[in-house]
Amino acid sequence: MKSIINKCKIYLPILAVSLLTFNCSDSFLDRNPLGTLDEQTYLDTEDAGYKLLVNCYQPLLDLWNYQQMRFDLGDQITDDCSKGGSDATDRITIAELTRGNPPATNEMLTNLWNHRYNIGISSCNVFLNLIKPETQLIKSGGAFVSKEEKQRWIAEAKFMRAFYYFDLAAVFGNVPIIDKPLNVVDKNTIKKSDKEEVRKFIMKDLDEAIAETNLPSAKTLPSTEIGRITKEAALSFRARVEMFFGDYESAKSDLKTVVESNCYALVDNYETLFNSAANGYMSKEAVFITLYSYNPPYNSYTTVCPQMDMGRNITGGWGGECPTNNLVSEYEAGDPRLVHTILASGDVTYKQTKDLTETHNYTGYDNFTLLHSRKHWIDYSRRVTGDLMQTDWSYYYIRYADVLLMYAECLIETNGDKQLAVDLINKVRHRAFVTTTPTDSYAKYRKFNVPEDKRVTEDVFNAKYKVKVTDDLRAAVRHERRVELACEGLRYFDLIRWKTFVPTMQAFSKTEEGKHSGAGSIVTDKTWPYPIPQNEIDYVGGSLTQNENY
Repeated sequence: MKSIINKCKIYLPILAVSLLTFNCSDSFLDRNPLGTLDEQTYLDTEDAGYKLLVNCYQPLLDLWNYQQMRFDLGDQITDDCSKGGSDATDRITIAELTRGNPPATNEMLTNLWNHRYNIGISSCNVFLNLIKPETQLIKSGGAFVSKEEKQRWIAEAKFMRAFYYFDLAAVFGNVPIIDKPLNVVDKNTIKKSDKEEVRKFIMKDLDEAIAETNLPSAKTLPSTEIGRITKEAALSFRARVEMFFGDYESAKSDLKTVVESNCYALVDNYETLFNSAANGYMSKEAVFITLYSYNPPYNSYTTVCPQMDMGRNITGGWGGECPTNNLVSEYEAGDPRLVHTILASGDVTYKQTKDLTETHNYTGYDNFTLLHSRKHWIDYSRRVTGDLMQTDWSYYYIRYADVLLMYAECLIETNGDKQLAVDLINKVRHRAFVTTTPTDSYAKYRKFNVPEDKRVTEDVFNAKYKVKVTDDLRAAVRHERRVELACEGLRYFDLIRWKTFVPTMQAFSKTEEGKHSGAGSIVTDKTWPYPIPQNEIDYVGGSLTQNENY
């Protein structure tokens, strides 16, 4: 079963063909080049519209500038993880952001800007410019595409454009609004819009996508279409955007709709979420996800993240995504999520059989804590060729536990139903403490395994671990988000939304690990929003100006 973006492997095929000639004439120069398709001719080909829609999702497959960047940005410039790597100078572009005052030439910021605009948003703009409800399109096999199907596609493209724009807004704050394909002559018209204009633009795309009656519910989405946008996925993401911009009331309404739709559920065992395609990635907990599978000859690599973020030495990774001791200390005693989130040097995992093991050794490279993300480690049974980039490893953009905790946060921030907020938090906590296996099923020894005598029973959970209405609920939900969603690329967005990024990173800079990495050492109120890439400002000739804090 494959999602839309690994089911179709064809990029927009409007390609120029070079011709080898020995002579030419003036009449030849006046003709259109042979072997090209204009837009209308292309749209008349079979499946042209669907291929254009696939291009809107395709940027999610970018190994470095989308997949790995979610963790570089979401975790590694925060107090949850460090960048790791061969040495302190490896991936220095992340270290520049982590310290808190990156130059406008920072490579990661430049790559993010270029990917979201030139690959993501551009693809959506091409689709939305060419495909209208009245556009005549042909399916594979020769039948015409129905108006209803085209309207669904348009809703998906608008969602994806908003999805890419949100990353830009969350990093740069004030960015240009580009809603159509640009010509070279348009470059001098590119200028920043302020955060409020950007918010309105993102919300308009999301509002129109959600209002489209032909956008299906998750209840009716066939398993062969997992990865395509549903009504509930769009509502969940719109809530994330609304919360980021401080509109907790609207987000609360959207999340209430999602929860009451009964489309989703928590899987019983937290461990399963990250170790199974059928019972994790394709479970009722997945709200929005891209499924990966090694499927030659169509794709040689699925994702770079396990390769990049597993330990070096015997485990064969490149040493990124190193959790902090600060994150470890956030977990309560007896919380099995710690064992399923963080690996330690000295842990012993099984290889092809339980008779074969490997002992993790995280020494000898830039890993101050000697820790790695368990969520990025992949069992040998899922390494099809043994190559860490040829697996079915996937990750969630949105999962149901996130939805439940966002809903609880909205209730708390709007002085809503406190008991409901507590119930939502406890639903997530109950799964963690009571029904999740306390040990790693894929390992012979784990430092963070919960001993049997420390296992939390139902009675112990009710007596000791349940959140109560009288507790500090804001602190409770923020704690829960950190431990539930650790190493999933969301910490940065949470800290910025809560307006706690600056004090959190300043405090972290004073810890031993903060001193080692420099993380937070020069974070100030002027750190965010981050600087617009200087080459973009230079390219448009000054119509685009730098953020005032840089």
